[in-house]
Amino acid sequence: MKYFLISFFLLGSTLLSQAQLSHPERETGQLLVQFKSNESEALMGNFLESFSSARLSIDKKLSRRMHIWLLNFDESAINADQLLEKIRKHPAISLGQFNHLVTEREIIPNDPSFTNLWSLKNTGQMSGTPGADIEATYAWDITTSGLTANGDTIVVAMIDGGVDLGHSDLHLWKNRLETPFNGIDDDENGYIDDYNGWNAYLNTGNVPPHDHGTHVAGIATAIGNNSTGITGVAFNTQLMPVAGSTTNEAIAVIAYDYVFEMRKRYNESNGVVGAFVVVTNSSFGIDAGNPANYPLWGAIYDSLGSVGILNVASTANRGWDVDNVGDIPTSMTNESIVAVTNTTNSDTRNSQAAWGLNSIDLGAPGTSIYSTRQGDTYGYKTGTSMSSPHVSGAIALMYAAADEATLQLYNENPVLVASKFKRYLIASVDSLESLVGQTVSGGRLNLMNALLMVQNPPYLLANPAEITLVMEPNTTTSVTLQLTSFNTEQNLYTLGIPDTVAWVYAEVPGGLLLGENPGTITLNFNTTGLSLGSHSTVMTAYDHFLNELTINLEVKVEEGVNTRLIKPTTNSLSASPNPFSGSTLLNFTLEQASQVSLIAYDLNGRQVATIFNDFAAAGTHVVKWNSSLKPGVYLVKMVSDNGVEVVKVVRRY
Repeated sequence: MKYFLISFFLLGSTLLSQAQLSHPERETGQLLVQFKSNESEALMGNFLESFSSARLSIDKKLSRRMHIWLLNFDESAINADQLLEKIRKHPAISLGQFNHLVTEREIIPNDPSFTNLWSLKNTGQMSGTPGADIEATYAWDITTSGLTANGDTIVVAMIDGGVDLGHSDLHLWKNRLETPFNGIDDDENGYIDDYNGWNAYLNTGNVPPHDHGTHVAGIATAIGNNSTGITGVAFNTQLMPVAGSTTNEAIAVIAYDYVFEMRKRYNESNGVVGAFVVVTNSSFGIDAGNPANYPLWGAIYDSLGSVGILNVASTANRGWDVDNVGDIPTSMTNESIVAVTNTTNSDTRNSQAAWGLNSIDLGAPGTSIYSTRQGDTYGYKTGTSMSSPHVSGAIALMYAAADEATLQLYNENPVLVASKFKRYLIASVDSLESLVGQTVSGGRLNLMNALLMVQNPPYLLANPAEITLVMEPNTTTSVTLQLTSFNTEQNLYTLGIPDTVAWVYAEVPGGLLLGENPGTITLNFNTTGLSLGSHSTVMTAYDHFLNELTINLEVKVEEGVNTRLIKPTTNSLSASPNPFSGSTLLNFTLEQASQVSLIAYDLNGRQVATIFNDFAAAGTHVVKWNSSLKPGVYLVKMVSDNGVEVVKVVRRY
C-alpha cells in the first residue's frame, strides 16, 4: 500500500509583511494572483496594461473557479517586492504572492557515506532502481527520536556474536546503574558487570568484538547527522549488544533471558531500573528446523512478547520455501515473531533468500548493505542478516512516533499494542511482485508508511452506533447497519454475538472492508418465544488490526405494535470546523429533552475528555469544545435518550 505526503499552501486572508518574514525561495519573475471577480479574463487586458513597465504577461490560468492566474514579469525592469505590493492594492485583485518553490519534506543526514546507503535513499546507485528503498528520509521528517512521548529511552536488543564497543559511529546502550569491571552486581539484576550488555557464551559482562554483530548494529542504530560514516534506520535509538548467536540453544536461552529480565525489571519498576527494550534482532537460526522440535525456543518468544517485545528474525539464506522445508525461528508462527527475507536494490527478492507465504512476514533490504565493521571501519555485507535490522530499527521508530495514549495502553496491555504494531508494519509495506504469494504482506518494508499508520491507526465506526427495535411477539424483521474502516486500504472483520442469544443473528458473520467504503451488515431479529419486555445484547466487530467495536442491540417485545426502529439511523452530531486547531463547535439535535453526555475518545478507545454532561432541551444545540489534546484523530461520542451518536474529529497543529 502507498501513502503520499503532499505539502500545499492555502491562500489566506492574512499576509505577513516584509518586516515580519522574508520571502522563501521562489521562481524568478513569476506571480500568483487571485481576481475578485469571475470575469477575470475580461479584466485581464486592463490589468496587464496597468503594469506594462514590469512587462507583466499571462503564463496560464491555474483555477477557473477560484480565478487564480500565473503571471510573468521582468525582474530587471522593476523591483519585485514593490511590484507585488502594488498588485495587492489593485482593486481587481483579491490576493497576490510570489510563486514559491515547494520541496518534499525530507531529511538527508550529513554523514559522508550516506550516499552508499541505497536501502535508506535509493537514487539508482549501484545500478539499482530509484525509489527501491524504505523511504527513511521521508519517515525521519515524522520522527528521529530515541525517546517515546513519555520520555522512555527506546532500546533495540541485538542477539549476535558481539560488537565493536569502541566504534565511533555506534549508538550503544549502557547500563548506567552498573559500575563496570568492579565484580559486583550493582543494580542487583543477577548479572555482574553488565554495563555494556551481556556475553551469554561466558556469562560475563565482557561483550566480545564481532564483525557481523557490528555490521548489524550499524544498520539498525548507527549515529546519524554526526558527520561521521553512516546513518542507522533509528539513528537516535540505543542498541543493547548481547553475545549469544552461535554454539547451541542453551546459549540462545541465556541471551534472550537477559533481555527479558531487563525489560521485565523496567516494567515492574516503572522505568527506574532495567531497559525499555521494544524489539530484539536475531540473525541466526537452524536451517530446515521443524518448530515442533523447538518448543522452548517458541516459549521464550512468548515470554518476550508478554512484556511487549517484538522479535525480528532473519530467515535462511537459502532459496527455498520455509513453509515446506522449515526454519528456526522464522517458520514459527508465534505472535511476537516478525520474520524477514532479503530484497535487493531493484526491489526483487534475493535469489539466495528463503520465503514462505505463511511464515515470512515481509522483505527488507539486505543485499550489498554498507554499514559499520569491526575496527572502527565500514564495509558491505549481504544476507538476510542485513534485512532484519532494518525492520528492528523501524519498530523502534514506531514507538518514537506513538502518542501518549498509545503508550499508556502499551503500559497496561503490552501484548495488544505490540501485536497492533506488527500488523501496522505488515499492512504498510510497498507491494512487490517478487514477494506477492511468497510472504504474508507481499511487500517490502516502508518506514514512512509504518510511522504514518502508528500516528493514524485503523479504526471502525458503525452507523447506527446501536439498534433498538420495537416488535410484536412471534415476528421477524431485518435491519441493516454500515460498518466502515478508516486509515487502511483493506481490513478483514468478523462479527460476534453471544452464543446464548438466539433472537438476533448476522446474515454474514464477517467480511472485507475496502478503503472508507462502508460494508453493509444485515441483522435478522426474531421474537418467537421471547417474553414481553426488553431483551438486549451486544454485537462486537473484530478487525485485523485488533480493534473491537461494540454495538448495543435491543428488542422491545410489545403486543399490538408495528415494528419500528427507535434509534435514528443517521447521526445529527457534527463538528465544525473539522479538522480544527484550538476549538471546534459540536452541533446536535434532540427530538426530546434529555440528559446528554459528549465524551472524546482516542482511537484505542480510551476516554480523553469529558466535553459536556448536562440536561438539554429538545431542539438544536451547539457546544464549543476547547481542546488541549495533542494533534491527532479522536472520536466524540454523544449519549442521550435519542440514542448513541459518534463523530470523528481531527485536531491539527
